[in-house]
Amino acid sequence: MQFNIARAAAGAASFAVLASVAGTGAVPAVADETRSNRVLVVLADFEDQHHADAGTDRAGIAQRYFGAEGSLQSYYRAVSRGRLSYVPAVPDKVLGPLTLPWHANCDPRAARQEIERQLPQRGLTKGKDYDSLSIVLPRVPCAWAGLAQVGGPVSWLKAGKGGPTLAAVAHEFGHNLGLPHQPRRVCAGGDLGACGGPAEMGRKSPMGGGGAGPGLSATQLIHAGWLAAGEHQRVTASGTFVLRPLYGGQKGVRALEVPLGHDRLVLEYRRPEGSLDGRLNGVYAYWVSGDSYRSANPLSPSAGDRDGAVTTLHDAAAKLTVTVGAVDADSATVTVTVNGVTAPAGAGTAPAVVVPPENPAASAPATPVPDPDGADGADEPSDSDDPTGAPADPTASVPAEPTGSAPAPRGGGATTSAGREGRTTAPVTPPATTRSNDPEADPGANPDANLAHTGGNGTALALTTAAGATLVATGALLFRRRNRGSGRRARARR
Repeated sequence: MQFNIARAAAGAASFAVLASVAGTGAVPAVADETRSNRVLVVLADFEDQHHADAGTDRAGIAQRYFGAEGSLQSYYRAVSRGRLSYVPAVPDKVLGPLTLPWHANCDPRAARQEIERQLPQRGLTKGKDYDSLSIVLPRVPCAWAGLAQVGGPVSWLKAGKGGPTLAAVAHEFGHNLGLPHQPRRVCAGGDLGACGGPAEMGRKSPMGGGGAGPGLSATQLIHAGWLAAGEHQRVTASGTFVLRPLYGGQKGVRALEVPLGHDRLVLEYRRPEGSLDGRLNGVYAYWVSGDSYRSANPLSPSAGDRDGAVTTLHDAAAKLTVTVGAVDADSATVTVTVNGVTAPAGAGTAPAVVVPPENPAASAPATPVPDPDGADGADEPSDSDDPTGAPADPTASVPAEPTGSAPAPRGGGATTSAGREGRTTAPVTPPATTRSNDPEADPGANPDANLAHTGGNGTALALTTAAGATLVATGALLFRRRNRGSGRRARARR
C-alpha cells in the first residue's frame, strides 16, 4: 500500500496524550461532594480575523456557558445532580476579545500560551482567580469544532454562527473531566464472545457523539463519583435485579455491575428525564476493561442498531446470561444467570454488593490536574473530532515531530493543500521552547509518552514516539524510492 505523506501529515494534528487517572492525578470526586469550577471564558481575536460582533458574541457565549437552560452550567448541574457547578470567574462572565498577535491559524498551544501571558496583566492568576480556561476563537477554517485537555483545565472552541454549540462545549468539558471518546462495540446477537473492537461513536453521551441530548453514561458517572452510596452495585450470584432510571428521582440501583472474567459489564436504564435522555429508552450495557470505567464501551446487538438497547446478552464460556424483563417508567427488571445457575424467583433477595465510589478518600480539586506544560512533563492531550460524530480520517496517522525538528514558519494564514492548517509567523512573545509544526507536539514533553490518534469513529491507536519515528522513516524511504523510480522511467523515455 502506497504511503501517502500528505494524508499522514493531515492526521498529525489529531494526536493526543490520553492521560490516565492514575498518571495525572485526575481522581474522581466523592459522590456526596459538591464543588464549583470557576471558568474563565476568553474571546480571542487574530490580527486578520475577529469576532464579527464582539458584544453580541459575548452575550451569546455567556448564555451558552452559564445560562439557566441550554448551557454548560445547566447540563453538568443536571448530570451530576447538583454535585458540580460551572460558574463564571469574572463578573462580566466573558473576557475579551484579547488579540493573538499573528494571522489566523489553528495552533491551540500557541493561543493558550499567549492568552495566559496576557491574563496576569489583567489581574487574573490561574488557580487564584480561575480554575478552568476556555478560549473561544472566531470562525477559523480548522478541522475541529473544539479541542480540550483530557483531564486538564483548558479547552478551545470555535464561535461559528451563534457561538459554540452546547454539544461542543459539553463534549470538551467532558474531556477536561478525564473522559475520552466513547465508541461502541457490536456483539452480534448479544453474544459477548463475539464482540468486535470499538467502532463508530456510541451516541450514549456527548463523548460518544450523541450531542447534548443524552446525559453521561452510568460508567462515566462512576468515574466522576456522581452516584450516591448504594446506586452502584455488583452482582455476586444469579438473581433478578431492579434498575432505576439513571436520571430519575427514584431511589435504588442505577448501575448494575456483572463480573466477566478480568472485565465487567455495567447495565443502566435510560429514559427521558427532564432535559436529558430524550432519545433513549431501554436498558443499555457497557463493556468495562479492567477497572477503567471512564473508557467503557457501549454494546450493540447489531451494526445497524444505533440505539443498542439490550434485551438479552449471553456468554457461553462464562455461562452467563442477562435478560431484560418488565420495563416501565419507574424501573426495569434484569435477570442475571451466573455460572449457569438458574436465578431464584423474585427480585427481593437478589444478591449484590454495594460498590464504593472510586478513590472515596480523595476529593477531586476544581482544577483536575496541573497544566500539562508544568512539572508533570505530560504532553497536552486534545480532541480533534467533531463532537457530533462527523468522521475525521482514521487512517491518517503520524507521530508528533521529535524535539528540535520544528520546520520553518509558514506565512499567509491557513492552508489546506495537505489537509491541515499551516503555521503562520511566530507570536510576538514565542514560548521558550521551539514548537513543532504539529499543534499537539511539545518538545519539552516526555518523549516516551504514549500517543493516541483518535479518529472520527472514536477508536484510539496507541503509538510510542519510537514506533512513530519508524513510521515516518518508512514513509520517507518509500517516498524517496518512488521519486528515484520516477527519475529512472523519465530517463528511459528520453
